[in-house]
Amino acid sequence: MKNSHSFINLTPMSLVERGGIVFSDKIAVISDNKKISYKQLISTSRRFARMLADVGVNYGDHVGLLTHNSLSGLQAHYAIPAIGGVIVSLNPWLQFNELVKQIEFSNIKVLLISEILFLKHSKMMNRISAKNTVIVLDAKIAIHEKNTLDLESIISNYDDMRPLDSDIRCENDAIAINFTSGTTGNPKAVIYTHRAAYLHAIGQVLMINLNTSSKYYWSLPMFHVNGWGHMWAAPMVGAEQYIDANENDQASPSMAIRVRELQISHLAGSPRLVRQITDAIDGNSDISFKGLTILTGGASPTPSLIEKTQAHSINLIHQYGLNETCGPYVVCEPQDKWSLLSKHDATRKRLQQGVPAIHAGTGLRVVDNNKIEVPRDGVTMGEVIMAGNTLAKEYYNNAKANEETFIDGWFYSGDIAVVDEDGYIQIKDRKKELIHVTTAYGWENVSSLEIEAAISQVPCIIDVAVVGALLEGGDHLVIAFFEAKDVDFDVSVMLEKYCEKILVSYKVPRYFFEYKLPKTETGKIRKNILQGIALDKISSKKAQCVAGYLEPEV
Repeated sequence: MKNSHSFINLTPMSLVERGGIVFSDKIAVISDNKKISYKQLISTSRRFARMLADVGVNYGDHVGLLTHNSLSGLQAHYAIPAIGGVIVSLNPWLQFNELVKQIEFSNIKVLLISEILFLKHSKMMNRISAKNTVIVLDAKIAIHEKNTLDLESIISNYDDMRPLDSDIRCENDAIAINFTSGTTGNPKAVIYTHRAAYLHAIGQVLMINLNTSSKYYWSLPMFHVNGWGHMWAAPMVGAEQYIDANENDQASPSMAIRVRELQISHLAGSPRLVRQITDAIDGNSDISFKGLTILTGGASPTPSLIEKTQAHSINLIHQYGLNETCGPYVVCEPQDKWSLLSKHDATRKRLQQGVPAIHAGTGLRVVDNNKIEVPRDGVTMGEVIMAGNTLAKEYYNNAKANEETFIDGWFYSGDIAVVDEDGYIQIKDRKKELIHVTTAYGWENVSSLEIEAAISQVPCIIDVAVVGALLEGGDHLVIAFFEAKDVDFDVSVMLEKYCEKILVSYKVPRYFFEYKLPKTETGKIRKNILQGIALDKISSKKAQCVAGYLEPEV
């Protein structure tokens, strides 16, 4: 739509530009001890945008972004949309074959890639650069390959006169494409609009109470649903963003130390990251994270984790969302009356996913198979459906998924939940058999069907079932049960080596158990039984770890 005196197309680029105007001399980003003011951030991002236009990125073109958390990755989230380009965020931990599939499926015109990943995937680069322009971020070496450019060496050739929000034609145009976790042979990618990103960014400011004195630490991977929109939320209030480019393994104990040293006020990540913070406190009574706000999701925090954060005055905000909702959409909004409950009951309340966030309005329901809302009894299960201004526009190039998922004005999530008397939902299961696993950088939802399909290709395998075993600490382990023909070798060891070759590391089952698979009368494998058996095998002192791993602590 055309802008007028009473209508301006919404785009988060306006939020970024506002930060540059209002907080021009204030520090916007600190990256590896390098301080960048809002004026510098806007100037570089504008130059970045002009450079992308000059190398051929036109309105609506797809620009791949393959990098760990970095300053250039942050700036790319400003530069690409500024010229109407569409950000295609790629997971830097994926293997070569999966990256190629996603890059080719999403039809990118230009690929922005960090130097470390450029060197790691040299084989892929030869294939990609033959057809696409490749721009290397944070380069320290000379790049001579065909169609390959070094961002730092050319960006100074461009001016910074054109505001980042000047060229947006319609707020319902795409701003980003993000691949759902577990995407394999037939990629499923989610399209966000400028409008959704703008409103979601404002919603995030309200959800976690960002303000001009906030110090936001990038513990959340930026490729995860565009960092939950936090790179667009922070500038609107003049918050500082901290990026440790070398701190991309969020399992590192140094992360907690850095958060304390920098006096960080806000960060986001999985329950595993939260445990890292509380473990740092437990190990040193002199360390305090009082005043720290952590937004967590991807899985429910454990009761002990909630109690620990409360004991140490950490404001833990539990949220729920998906790629299709731009990230956080439901929040466990605390109620005053919870203070009157017993510690056990109050903690149980905080385990719930919650109610619609402010930006979600009233667009949340749990319905039965007849699309009728389930009673608020905390027992009756139904499917979570959502509708609102921050929902994905559609799936990219996937008419079948669009037809099956977006129905009668609602997004059908595939998640199963109950609703309590106050309208708070609690997720109980997933329709699509995804397994939540923690990784070095956060978490991933892994498709059990994908792993089963891979293992079933092995000739000696008769049948296979993959389940997730939930441990006390909140982590899931991927466990594979199989039935096999009689062979003269150790099938479990062979399967482990086979999976390590064809699957990304976090998808490789931790244990492989040969077991007679329990089935229903109709032949359906009873995975609920296998989950219990998996826990018994793991926790039992007599359990044999047939995959060759040491017995875990449980």
